[in-house]
Amino acid sequence: MDGETLTDLIMTVFMVLLMAGLAWTMKAAATGQIKRNSWVGIRTPALMHCDECWLLGHHAAAQKGTIGCLLAAVVMAAGGVAALLVPGADYLQPVSLMIGVLVMVGGLLLGLRDANTMLAKMHGGDRATRP
Repeated sequence: MDGETLTDLIMTVFMVLLMAGLAWTMKAAATGQIKRNSWVGIRTPALMHCDECWLLGHHAAAQKGTIGCLLAAVVMAAGGVAALLVPGADYLQPVSLMIGVLVMVGGLLLGLRDANTMLAKMHGGDRATRP
């Protein structure tokens, strides 16, 4: 195993673990294990409005956000393994990382949309609590 292959393997493992960590964070914020804060979680004005908005917003976003993160981890892992096993397919690892990041961002944005929609309904469309 040469240095470039080892670097690709380390990067793939790191990104897969990062996606798993983001999925756990989404679930933890949705179940109240992570309280409202300025560091971790979705921090839009609507979700930061109060503790109830934080919990309900993350609960609404958790399913799509978690699925996006876990699907991204699968895409990244599959691309990393394929790059190791298929001769001459070195391009698969960086491509799978980019596709994985796009999948993760897509899942988080869909979850964010659900959270903001739910909070807008909860506050009766009050523009002050929506971003």
